[in-house]
Amino acid sequence: MKPAPFAYHAPRALDETLGLLARHGDEAKILAGGQSLVPLLNFRLARPAVVVDINRMSGLDEIREEDGQIAVGALVRQHRLEVWARQQFPLLADALRYVGHLAIRTRGTVAGSLAHADPAAELPALLVCLEGSVVVRSPAGHREVRARELFVSHLTTSLRPDELITEVRLPRLQTGAGWGFLEV
Repeated sequence: MKPAPFAYHAPRALDETLGLLARHGDEAKILAGGQSLVPLLNFRLARPAVVVDINRMSGLDEIREEDGQIAVGALVRQHRLEVWARQQFPLLADALRYVGHLAIRTRGTVAGSLAHADPAAELPALLVCLEGSVVVRSPAGHREVRARELFVSHLTTSLRPDELITEVRLPRLQTGAGWGFLEV
C-alpha cells in the first residue's frame, strides 16, 4: 500500500520544527527513524496532513554522560547506542539487541521508540524500570517527563501535539548493582 497524501517538511532548526508542530497540532507526525511511523502510513492506520522529518536537524544525535546519567539525543539510532553501551552500560546494550533486527536498529531511534509507546517494546519498559525520563521541547519551553508519567496507555503518551522529545535520560546503575534482561 501507499500512504495517503501528506505535506512533507524537513526543517533544519528546532524553532522551525516546533513552529510546524504548533501550527499543525494533531495533524502532524514526526519522522525520525520511521520504523514505527512508515508502516502505519503505508497501511493507512495513520493519516497525518503533515509529516515533519527531523533528520536534518543538528545537535540531536549525541550521546553524553552527565551527572550520573546517560543523555541520548532524539536522533541517536538504536544500533549506535547499542555499540556505545557495550562497554559503558551493558544492561542497555543487552536490551537493545532484542529490538527488532539489525536493519531496524540501524534506522530506528531510541526517542522514536519511546514516543510510539508500544507496550510490547523493550525501550519503554527499560525506561520505566530504570526510572528514566525524556526532555521535551515546545514553543512554550522545555520540561522533563519521567517515564512513569510519559506512558499513559497502549500507544499513547502524555506528550502534547506541539512537543518534541529532544533527549532521553537514563540513570547509570550504581556500582555493584545486579541486573538482567530477559524477553519472554
